[in-house]
Amino acid sequence: MNGFYTVAVTVCAAAIACAILSRFVTDGSLKRILSLVMGAFMVCSLIIPVKNALKDFSLDLSSYPSAEQITSTADEAVNKQVVAQTRQNLENTLGALLLQNGIKSNKCEVILADSGENRIIISAVSIYIDKDNADEAEQITELCRQNLGIEPNIITE
Repeated sequence: MNGFYTVAVTVCAAAIACAILSRFVTDGSLKRILSLVMGAFMVCSLIIPVKNALKDFSLDLSSYPSAEQITSTADEAVNKQVVAQTRQNLENTLGALLLQNGIKSNKCEVILADSGENRIIISAVSIYIDKDNADEAEQITELCRQNLGIEPNIITE
């Protein structure tokens, strides 16, 4: 704020000096030359204090994330959401597939991994069944191999 105060004082002092000086000159051609010189003086008296006032001004944007960081964070959030939704869809589909084949499961869990490059890999499949249905483990394994391409972990409860 002190810098702008200096600018205002300098401009006022320059304007007063030019007004007083123009009062003493009455000749037409000399007055025009003096007006040109005073105009240049006024422009300089405006530019130099403003430059000095803005010299101490600094704009620090380092605390804000860059556009690349924002995009990267958004991409990561979208990828996590896609993996979570895909996991949910696979678990629902696997449960429906088992029901279609007459097998009742307590719970199906699918563990996925994001391998980058827009690829998701099925890491593991766990199927929880009752001890009474333990004899259907071979059929469950075969269904998972055919439809998901992975051998499941069958857990009896």
